Amino acid sequence: MSEHMLMHLNVVRPVGPFTAAHPNAVYFFEQLPKVFAQAKADGDMFWHNHGARDPDGRYLEMTDLLTQNTNDTKDNLHIMTMAGWRDIAAMHRFTYREPVHRDGMKALRDCVDRSEGPTMVMWWGKRGTRVSFEDAWNKIQALRKNGPGPEAFTLQQRFPAPT
Repeated sequence: MSEHMLMHLNVVRPVGPFTAAHPNAVYFFEQLPKVFAQAKADGDMFWHNHGARDPDGRYLEMTDLLTQNTNDTKDNLHIMTMAGWRDIAAMHRFTYREPVHRDGMKALRDCVDRSEGPTMVMWWGKRGTRVSFEDAWNKIQALRKNGPGPEAFTLQQRFPAPT
């Protein structure tokens, strides 16, 4: 077993006005427990964490989304999901092949602002490591600024685990 694991951050910002009663938010919060129950059952995800980042750069709990009431995309929180995976193959299989997650992504794909660049970043970390939202946010910002490299990469341009 490798001493490294794949870390990943997914960042999305809802498009347009947003409240917890919005149908997309209701769907998202209904699906979340199902998605992560499946991930846990598969055994390839070591940990996961959810949160949000407000437009002022403060990191918040996922439940803070329930109090959000905005009129414009620029005012919306960035919804953040992080996880530690066995390897790239495990993350890819779950994300794109597992029906619960795949179908949820398809249902919400048109509701996400993509104007800031990539919404997902990956990097390698020591097995057992957990990262902060701030550290993960810095990874996606590095990817957006510098493109893929060993410290921040994409599924399309992958880098092997350190040896």
